[in-house]
Amino acid sequence: MRRQTEHVKQLKRMYSKEDGRLQGEGGWAKLPFFWFILFLSYECTRRCEYCYAFNQVGDDNKMEMDENTFSRLLEWIPEVWRVNNIKVNTVGFLGGEPLLRTDRIKKVMDSVYKNTDGMQGYLYTNGDLIDSVNWDDLEDIQWIYTNITDISIEELSRRMKIISERSNVINQTIVATMDDYNLERALDITRFGIENGYRLRYQKDIYRGTDAEYKQRLLKRYHELCDLLENYIIKEYDVHTTFLLDTLIPAWDFESSPYICGKRLAAVYPDGTVGPCIRDHSFKTGTIFDEDPLSILQCSAFHYDLTKPDLPDECRECECRTACQGGCPHDKMLLTGTASGKSVACELHKEIIPRLRHLDKMKNDVKSKPIMEY
Repeated sequence: MRRQTEHVKQLKRMYSKEDGRLQGEGGWAKLPFFWFILFLSYECTRRCEYCYAFNQVGDDNKMEMDENTFSRLLEWIPEVWRVNNIKVNTVGFLGGEPLLRTDRIKKVMDSVYKNTDGMQGYLYTNGDLIDSVNWDDLEDIQWIYTNITDISIEELSRRMKIISERSNVINQTIVATMDDYNLERALDITRFGIENGYRLRYQKDIYRGTDAEYKQRLLKRYHELCDLLENYIIKEYDVHTTFLLDTLIPAWDFESSPYICGKRLAAVYPDGTVGPCIRDHSFKTGTIFDEDPLSILQCSAFHYDLTKPDLPDECRECECRTACQGGCPHDKMLLTGTASGKSVACELHKEIIPRLRHLDKMKNDVKSKPIMEY
C-alpha cells in the first residue's frame, strides 16, 4: 500500500497552497467546502428500513453505474474541481455498500490524486465485507465511517480493529441510526467509541419523524448522551461534537452557513444523474454529461441557511441559529411537504445545541488547564 506520508503531503499541499480558493473561516479552514458524494451502485448486503436509498429506490433496485458513465465520472470530478474555486474538497463513497466494488474506488481516487491538488477521501460501510476486501484498492481513503446497524458491539470492535490494522485511515467513526434497537444501546455504543478513540455520529430515523413518542425518547436519550460525554470530558477523553448528531456543526458561530446543500455538493447517482442532497435520491438537477457542470449544482430549494426568505423571524433571532440554520430542507419537505418554516427538529435543537456548545467549552477549558508542577 502507498505510504501514509504521501497522503499527509498531499493534504498539506491542499491546505497550505495560497491560490485564492474559497475556504472556511478561522478554525474551519480545513472543513471541506465542496463534497463529491458518489453512489456508484445501490447493490448492498443489507436492507435497512431507515436507509435513504432503500426508501427511495426500493428493495429490487440493483442499479450499478455502467462503464461509459463511470469513465465520464473519472473526467468529471477533476473538471468540477478546476472550475469550482473551492480549496478543500472531499470525495465520499456511499451506496448501497461501496466495499462491493473497491476496484472503482481505487480508480476514482487515482484520478483525483493525479488530476487535482488532492481531496479528503472517505467511505461509509456496514463493514460486512471487511474480512475479504482488497485493501490495496483503498489506499487513498483516510476516513471510514462504519454503521453499526444491528450487529453487536463486540463484532463492531472486531471490524474496526481490522480496518485500523489493514487500511491507511487516520480516523474512524461509528455511525448509528437511532432505530429502536440502537436508541436503547446508544450509551453503550458511546462508551465503546469514546474509550477506544473513535468518533461518533448518531442520526435520527427520519422516517419516524412525525412519531411524537419516538421524538420524546430520542430527546431523552440525547440528554443522557450529553451527561455521559460531560463525564468523559472531565476525565480528559477526546470528545468531538461536530457532526455528532445528524449533520449539525454546533460550534459554528458565524452567521454564514457551513452547510453546502444545493450549492457546493454533488451527489452522483448510478445512472449518472446529479442531485443537491445526499438524502433525496429522487430530486435531480442534471447529469455528469451536461456541458456546464457548476450550473447543475445550484438548487435554491435545498439551500440550508438563514438567508432563505421563507424562514420565520424566530429562526433568525434564535440563539441556536448559526448551528441550526433553519433546519434541513430535505427533512422539512419529506415530513411537511415544504422547505419553508422552521426545522422539524426545532425542539430538539433548542435543547441539545446549547448542551453541545457547553461540551465544547468544557473541552477547551480542560485543554487550557495549566499543568501542575510538584
